[in-house]
Amino acid sequence: MHDDADELARRPARAADHARENLALLRLARAQTGSRDALLQAIANEALALCNAGSAGISLLEGPPHNRSFRWLAVAGSCAGLQGKSTAWNECPCGVTLDAGRPRLFVRPEEQFGCLRFAGIDVHEGIVVPIPSDSGQLGAIWAMSHDAACRFDGEHARVLSSLAVVAGAALTMANVRDDGAESDRRHNEFIAMLGHELRNPLAPIDGAISAAKRLCAANEKADAVLTIAQRQMKHLRTLVDDLLDAARLKHGKLAIKLSDTSLNEITFDAVSAVKHHLESRRHTLKLSGLEAPVHVRADHVRLSQVLGNLLLNAAKYTPAGGKIELSVRTERAAGSGEPGCVVIEVRDNGIGIDPSIQPYMFELFAQSTCGSARSEGGLGIGLAVAKRLVELHHGSIAIQSGAAGAGTLVTVRLPILRSAPAQKPAMTMPQVRPTRLLLADDNRDALEVLSVLLELEGHHVSATDNGHDAVRLIGETHPEVAIIDVGMPDMDGFDVARAVRADPRLDDVTLVALTGYASESNKSRALAAGFDYHLTKPLSLEKLQHILENRTEGRVQGIV
Repeated sequence: MHDDADELARRPARAADHARENLALLRLARAQTGSRDALLQAIANEALALCNAGSAGISLLEGPPHNRSFRWLAVAGSCAGLQGKSTAWNECPCGVTLDAGRPRLFVRPEEQFGCLRFAGIDVHEGIVVPIPSDSGQLGAIWAMSHDAACRFDGEHARVLSSLAVVAGAALTMANVRDDGAESDRRHNEFIAMLGHELRNPLAPIDGAISAAKRLCAANEKADAVLTIAQRQMKHLRTLVDDLLDAARLKHGKLAIKLSDTSLNEITFDAVSAVKHHLESRRHTLKLSGLEAPVHVRADHVRLSQVLGNLLLNAAKYTPAGGKIELSVRTERAAGSGEPGCVVIEVRDNGIGIDPSIQPYMFELFAQSTCGSARSEGGLGIGLAVAKRLVELHHGSIAIQSGAAGAGTLVTVRLPILRSAPAQKPAMTMPQVRPTRLLLADDNRDALEVLSVLLELEGHHVSATDNGHDAVRLIGETHPEVAIIDVGMPDMDGFDVARAVRADPRLDDVTLVALTGYASESNKSRALAAGFDYHLTKPLSLEKLQHILENRTEGRVQGIV
């Protein structure tokens, strides 16, 4: 064996085929939009074809400087089965090539390099070229001859050198892209986890405040202070919900549930949610276009959230004492059979939005740099979520703002108008009577607070902080309703539900799953385990009240 760079110069070079080479480079340019592995394989395939070689591939550097090795990350031709193989620096022709810093020709390389001794495959020659980058050599691109008639020359070295330059630039861009995608993924996971984890301490704090208000109802000063705490807790829960909505938005999991409802009621709920913010800044809010009932088919909660976000934004960007107007007009589609449109406009006389920022206002975490608005808090999530929720209603949303101090106009168009409300059968809601309840949650603070709140409502409550005791207590006390946290250690809530459902004597126990996640998969898993209802943390007493009002004797199998 010998390696001889000068041998390349001595051998007659074949004629260059620039047309074929240009087509190969064009294919590689297109391959850069794919994955890093696909890009590397495309380069190896082109090297094999352009050099008429028996095998070709790319070996990239791995490991720390004192213990470097080469990984065969892309291989084409007869040696394709060796993809993923790793060789030490001093046991591979790539190490010799990178030390030299220029293309190298190796004749009978398997005589020196054991890594090139393949069963049933001869390696007559090998040509190796470093892959350059701004940060140094990334590895090598190589071709091998398995036929004595195939000999490499200077033209092969030139072609591989061109591919090496392309590979270096493409790998650099792919690495930056992949690092950015990984960083974005970790960021999104952190946001989602933060939102869920914050719900755990919020639940007992919120419950403790509600219980304290009940216990201190006769003390006006205590009640006033607790009302402030309750209002701030509501604001904190809104921020947590925004974080969770941001995670759902990034993962395409925001969803709506349509029902026949009233835009008047939706607007009332939105105004009620932001009333404190408007009053604290002495804003004047004018509503118009809702003098008569406006019937729509929409997600009541989510559309109320949209309007609340728009009103809250207007309050943030409008100085104290300013004016905010929410107007509604309807556009009926005469004779077309299509639903009519509702046009909702929220206008303020505030500071306006800088034209350079307006194109980005519907992006996540986008906020004005204006100090007065920034001091109002918020995460820059509301408008991005509002835009997506409007789109899920097949509508559109737009912002207009002129010069500084000219105010802002947000226009929402929604094809949700209905000519009349849906006829609903009259229902007589049963009165809530004292109920035998069992609570199971490993968060002892949340457990104690919820127990007190439910006892204040007149219910009989048993509680435990683990799944094994929950199964035992359900068997002993036979509660009417058992509220089970699914995230308990050792024996989780799903196992508890399965154990209860395995006992025919407990068929009439209504099981309610309590989770930090509201995804459809979690709801389906809860139903499959035997739960009748699914509630998310922090537990809504209103939703629990609904369950207690509507439960019938036996299992109801409803997911809310």
